[in-house]
Amino acid sequence: MKKLRSILICVLSALMICVCFFPQYSAFADGERVYLGGFPIGISVDIDGLLVENVTGVETEYGMAAVEGIRQGDIIKSINGKAVDSSDDITDVLSSELAKIEILRGNENIVVEVTPIIEAYTGKPKLGVKIKDRIYGVGTVTFVRGNGRFVALGHEICDSETGMHVPFDGGHAHACKLLGVKRGTKGEAGALLATLMPDKITGTIDCNNGFGVAGKLTGGSYDKSQSMELAHRDEVKPGAAVIRTTVDGSPEEFEIEIIKASKQAERKEKGLVFRVTDKRLLESTGGIVRGMSGSPIIQNGKIVAACTHVFLNDFTKGYGVYADFLNN
Repeated sequence: MKKLRSILICVLSALMICVCFFPQYSAFADGERVYLGGFPIGISVDIDGLLVENVTGVETEYGMAAVEGIRQGDIIKSINGKAVDSSDDITDVLSSELAKIEILRGNENIVVEVTPIIEAYTGKPKLGVKIKDRIYGVGTVTFVRGNGRFVALGHEICDSETGMHVPFDGGHAHACKLLGVKRGTKGEAGALLATLMPDKITGTIDCNNGFGVAGKLTGGSYDKSQSMELAHRDEVKPGAAVIRTTVDGSPEEFEIEIIKASKQAERKEKGLVFRVTDKRLLESTGGIVRGMSGSPIIQNGKIVAACTHVFLNDFTKGYGVYADFLNN
């Protein structure tokens, strides 16, 4: 059984290509209105298998020893033909004899044969790896439809420790609380600091790919008092706009300028470039920070895009993905 735990998160901008259980994207109806996002959301994404976060080795009576054949970033799918979803599963399956381990390495499924090593203080066979079965993060909701289906992040999410793309196996939305802002430094974007509440589940996630996460929220977890029309990408023009995001308490709108709005016939992740011009946001965060991903960009009273990435050489500038390219 996968177990949730309390987590303090420095939100990272990262991300992964995976399978969606719902259609990834479909054209929305002209004039469609949705509930406005801009509020933070906690995210837990289940991994289809076990991610090798680090190869640690095994402490034996003769010193540290490593099991050869397993690498950081591998996804362990099964051991001796038995699927594994937790460290307990590995303990139950392993013996001191040769083990056949099915691994997803990159885009290739392979089988490696390894000999577990007996750990000195437990006397049990070990693989000498640190593993995880779930990824946690915090982002921003772009919008919520009338049926509760939501879109967030505007990009994929992957493991922040290894940077690995991992196979998606569903997930949950959680309540979270912002604690503050870490300003960016040269070459490293800042971040919203937040605590995710694992026991306060506010919805399910059924899609995670290069255009964000999507799923369904419970009725009481979002504000239904403000709705707005979605814009087609052809309506977006360079010029004044606002970004709706939360950096202190509740969602606010901050002034930005759309510098470039690319003409895109096909679905792409980066459709526009914008610059933060609002002095309030610049003073509080220095510009775009990680965790703002998914914040809706609004122009002429319509949601036109979602914030996705920040320029590492200029934190006042960021990218956006068009609203009609988002998962829905």
